[in-house]
Amino acid sequence: MSGPVTAQVRDLLRPWADMPVGQASPFPSYVAGDGFPAEMSVKWSRGRPELRILFEVLGASRPITAASNRTAAAALTDRLAGEPLVGLDRYGKVAGVFEPGAGQGAAPVPVWHSLAWRPERPPAFKIYFGLYAVALQERYALVSEAMERLAMGTAWAETSARVTRGTQADGAERELEFFALDLDAGARARAKVYYRNHTSSVAALEQMASLARTHEPDRARSAFRALLGTAPEAAGQAPLTCLAFRPDATCADESTTYFRVSSFTASDEEAAARIGALMAHVGLDPQRHHALLRAVAPRPLSQSRGLQELVSYRSLGLEGDVSVYFRFPLYLPQSAQPGPPPQPSRSTLQEDGSL
Repeated sequence: MSGPVTAQVRDLLRPWADMPVGQASPFPSYVAGDGFPAEMSVKWSRGRPELRILFEVLGASRPITAASNRTAAAALTDRLAGEPLVGLDRYGKVAGVFEPGAGQGAAPVPVWHSLAWRPERPPAFKIYFGLYAVALQERYALVSEAMERLAMGTAWAETSARVTRGTQADGAERELEFFALDLDAGARARAKVYYRNHTSSVAALEQMASLARTHEPDRARSAFRALLGTAPEAAGQAPLTCLAFRPDATCADESTTYFRVSSFTASDEEAAARIGALMAHVGLDPQRHHALLRAVAPRPLSQSRGLQELVSYRSLGLEGDVSVYFRFPLYLPQSAQPGPPPQPSRSTLQEDGSL
């Protein structure tokens, strides 16, 4: 079943994916901590698993620049117009908001894409606008303008106000980092915003998740405990929250919480056990994840750490899904490479920008 989609991915990612990997990334990307411009994740649910690839398109110029990446990303988005299920109408409404020079700030807004594939279905695509290099106040202005153009301004204003109140209540910073769209022609296509939570407080994560209409607090709290084990109030380093919005909603519709599992486990073996406990808790078979790990792990899990970088949980009424984000480090960490790395916002200098 993977044959057709494999050929499709190869076609979509050319020519930049034909570049030799080399000893160092030709354009250090914040998709992954070592600068590699792609990551793989798998969503486990009660239906078929979903394989996802998140990537930053590299431009054709030499040297590669942020501007050439933007040009290449725009070209790829245009190419997607002919794909099944893809719709670019919503993208057309907001693309100009994130163009260089469109806002008050001069910082470029990186553009990433993702492909999600379930067997026997054509791939679905998303697009991400990275706000981490833009001044904090400007980020909110850009997202507010985009949401107004999508007729989601009221829901966004209510949600962002509640985020602010949460910060005032507990003092934990919630940093707006990404705006994303489903490139989907369907009526329920989402706009999404991603926050990096500068706290390990589970209570703060629960407050963020509660902003969504479909959030089930008791189910989510028990799922968090299944993952975190003996330290249920410590959520690890820089957990993330995604809030998804749909047309005609008065608030965020869904919330997904991302835990940096590598920050509170000593090895991938321990991470796999914790992820397995979470999957079993929500009624999923952890052996599916363990079988995938055995297939992709470059060394025994007891001897590695960080192959499983993030795990996310999303509650959807009586069900939930779990996603695992993998890292295959090819280069030295960016801080160990010669020369200065790109300069995102102050909080991301030591943390990568996984989604």
